[in-house]
Amino acid sequence: MNFASVMLKAFVILALLYLLSLAGALTFPVLAVFTSGTAGIAGILLFLVAMLLLSLVGNLIARGIKSVKSTGQALLLAFVGAFFMGAVLAVFVPLNIPYTIRVNIYWFGRSWYDPFLALLFIGMPLMLVFLVGD
Repeated sequence: MNFASVMLKAFVILALLYLLSLAGALTFPVLAVFTSGTAGIAGILLFLVAMLLLSLVGNLIARGIKSVKSTGQALLLAFVGAFFMGAVLAVFVPLNIPYTIRVNIYWFGRSWYDPFLALLFIGMPLMLVFLVGD
């Protein structure tokens, strides 16, 4: 695992998460750290560690998907991996980790299947970065 490649993917993920925050899928509270200055360097470092952890998880999932020989299995694993990438972001909310991303699971509406779709559609571009990169 090349650390420079993982860091480059982490910066691409940051850009994608910012674009998703503009669409209303999640909130990006690290911007408040830069403007208020109350949390300082600790809040920024905590946010970067969380993004590095997300990048490592995505890189390991993508490496497992690329090792599968069957196309159907790889496609199914890509969708499952995308769902779990969105779910990793959603785990930050109940853990109440400060200055991390908050996922709006009711982004599409209030039906029973809308949280699942939101996690899938948030995780898809993130998973695409890891599957196409390299």
